[in-house]
Amino acid sequence: MGMAIYSLGGLRIASDFPLLGLQICQNEAPCDVVIRCAPIPEGFASVTAKVHVHNGQVEHSGKYNGKEILLDFPAIGRFLLGAGKEILMDLAPSSDDDEVRDYLLGAVFGALCHQRGITPLHASAIDVADGCVAFVGDSGAGKSTLVASFARRGHEIITDDVCFLQLGAHGEVQVWPGISRIRLWKDATAALGFSGPGVAREIHGYNKYLIPIGPPRNPTQSRRLRRIYQLHRVPNGPPEVTRLQGAAALEVLLPNVYASLLAEHSGHKPHAFIACVAAARDVPIFRFSRPWDFEALEQGTEMLENHLSRPF
Repeated sequence: MGMAIYSLGGLRIASDFPLLGLQICQNEAPCDVVIRCAPIPEGFASVTAKVHVHNGQVEHSGKYNGKEILLDFPAIGRFLLGAGKEILMDLAPSSDDDEVRDYLLGAVFGALCHQRGITPLHASAIDVADGCVAFVGDSGAGKSTLVASFARRGHEIITDDVCFLQLGAHGEVQVWPGISRIRLWKDATAALGFSGPGVAREIHGYNKYLIPIGPPRNPTQSRRLRRIYQLHRVPNGPPEVTRLQGAAALEVLLPNVYASLLAEHSGHKPHAFIACVAAARDVPIFRFSRPWDFEALEQGTEMLENHLSRPF
């Protein structure tokens, strides 16, 4: 299979494995990362740490030797990451292409971002006039549902689930566009009216659906991060926005660094810490508290839309 060129996290990626959902690049600029299927030799010398990673959580085995990272996912395959420039995939015979893509663009690409000094953050983001706005929160906090609600009101989704942060030339925090799809639970898919061609149930038996979305304008350019909202559930009452500053703002970001355990064991945690400190210092961070039901979703989205129009 020939190589196709894609864009993700500000990187040009040449891959002989199809990366559905990524923006295809047409120009002839050099590639930053090469992904190819190839046998990985047994025996990974000079192992200095063992990590267990699946989408940032402790689950599967991996090894690090000071330069390369080897991630091993039973029934999927092994992935060797070479200094942030190459990913070799030694796939299991029974592996499913959709499942391989899920792991490759999740935990594996997250690890490669840490190697390259890009900080992956558990967050979804939308475009605004002068940059973008990110939404963070625990798993199940409703990040994808909220950006899908914004999309219904005409906003463009930059990325769902993972934001790719990088400091600009003057220390400003930039966000690169992610995968052109959102993941919604079945009830959210129905409540928000997403249906039609391309909507497919996710793998792993989860009751989630993958909703294709069009790429944002300028899909290969970063956006200045202008605000961050932490999603917080409350049992009842009207939605409320509270400003967070100092240590409270930083504590919103650090736990949401994607694959943070792997970053720590591979020596890349300091760079992620610097990116989070820069965001906590320079980007207004708020806690958005609201009840978790679809009746309150429209009210909350409208409130945030009005809040975004205010200067800070």
